[in-house]
Amino acid sequence: MQIVLLTPETEMPHETGIVNSLFAAGLQRLHLRRYGATEAQIIQYISAIHPQFHPRIVVHSHYHLLHDLHLYGIHLNTATRLSPAVSAMTSGIPAEKTSTSFHSWLEVIDNTVPYRYVFISPVFNSISKPGYLAGIDRTQLPAIRAQQKASGSAPAIYALGGIDHSNIITLKNDGFDGAALLGSIWQAQDPVRALTNILELLK
Repeated sequence: MQIVLLTPETEMPHETGIVNSLFAAGLQRLHLRRYGATEAQIIQYISAIHPQFHPRIVVHSHYHLLHDLHLYGIHLNTATRLSPAVSAMTSGIPAEKTSTSFHSWLEVIDNTVPYRYVFISPVFNSISKPGYLAGIDRTQLPAIRAQQKASGSAPAIYALGGIDHSNIITLKNDGFDGAALLGSIWQAQDPVRALTNILELLK
């Protein structure tokens, strides 16, 4: 089961130092989600990450940095996925370097793009957004996979929303390919310990 981490929407003190420590502790992938940041700010952020970890970074904006900085991929949220301007900018980036976000099983079923993986959320009540409640019926996952195979488009499915050490095994048992973390790491007193606790459970 793959574990990815989304950055908080606004930068935290010493964030890049924490990210370096998280990578060293076993973090598989970081989604750099900083939509209001300039290209220079994104480059500065990535430059503060050890170069050996750059191939584990996914950017949510300034997509050309994928090749310029030798990153893992790009991510399209709902707004950018539906934007003609963004489609034009990303037309040369293969689908296997791209992920996206969905908020219903119907979106997953209707999708025909062979993304590397897709986020489905929220699977549990959000930790980082109080009041953002679980809205995904996880028991439907086997049926969704069957329909994906029938359509010929079967990106990996990563759960997102309210995920921490108390429910990560539930998601693994449900059959999700991965999980995306946010509040359980960034709101922890010790983000590295919070991550390693989750990784230990998945061994």
